[in-house]
Amino acid sequence: MGGRVMKFNDIKGVIKKGEFPVESIENPYGDYYTIKLKIDAGLTWIPGEHGVFTLPSKKIEGRKYRLFSIASLPEEGFILIGTRTGEEISSFKQALLTKMPNEKVTMRGPFGWLKIQDETSPIVMFASGVGITLIRALLKQLEFNTNRPIELVYSSSGYYLFGDEIETIARNNSMIQLYKMASRKETAAKLDELADRYGNAAYYYNSGASVVLKSVKKQYIEKGIKKNRIISDTFIGAK
Repeated sequence: MGGRVMKFNDIKGVIKKGEFPVESIENPYGDYYTIKLKIDAGLTWIPGEHGVFTLPSKKIEGRKYRLFSIASLPEEGFILIGTRTGEEISSFKQALLTKMPNEKVTMRGPFGWLKIQDETSPIVMFASGVGITLIRALLKQLEFNTNRPIELVYSSSGYYLFGDEIETIARNNSMIQLYKMASRKETAAKLDELADRYGNAAYYYNSGASVVLKSVKKQYIEKGIKKNRIISDTFIGAK
């Protein structure tokens, strides 16, 4: 989220709040989880936004809220969240992932700023690990966009969340190119190549852990990309 960790009090009382029933919770691989929440008719958001999630009916030790990217579009009819638990699951995530269907989760939002800037500029997207959640929403928004090149560099180790779905989107749109990377070296080389190809004609959208995004931003700047063409969003709902 622009490298800045937003505090809950920064937005409390400013944005809307609602309760949403759990539709499903799935564990596709290892410590990766996806959560679908049912939405009310008329609820809308812009791809690239987040929500602040709380579990008011659960006793939580430590921080009692998490910010999660919304990985879905309103047209899909649900709020989709993707997350990892890590080796030691937090009290919050333990409570969230053991919720039963139709139990409710509270969300404030949505809000955010990693959004598609215009209708014509080439797009280079970079997702690191579970940072793909936010990028999935942008890619779904662009799924049938054929008036500009869209390049997605997806870096992960061991497992690519939403990988099959994203491959299908890219396969069905010749303007979308997907590069699945497994090492920092090949990821850096591909980002350099794309920066050389598009320069400041493109916008560069990035989502992942803050340490990774700092490195990517530095790399782009060293290639001559202007700061206002680099739009980054730190994935901060990880723990």
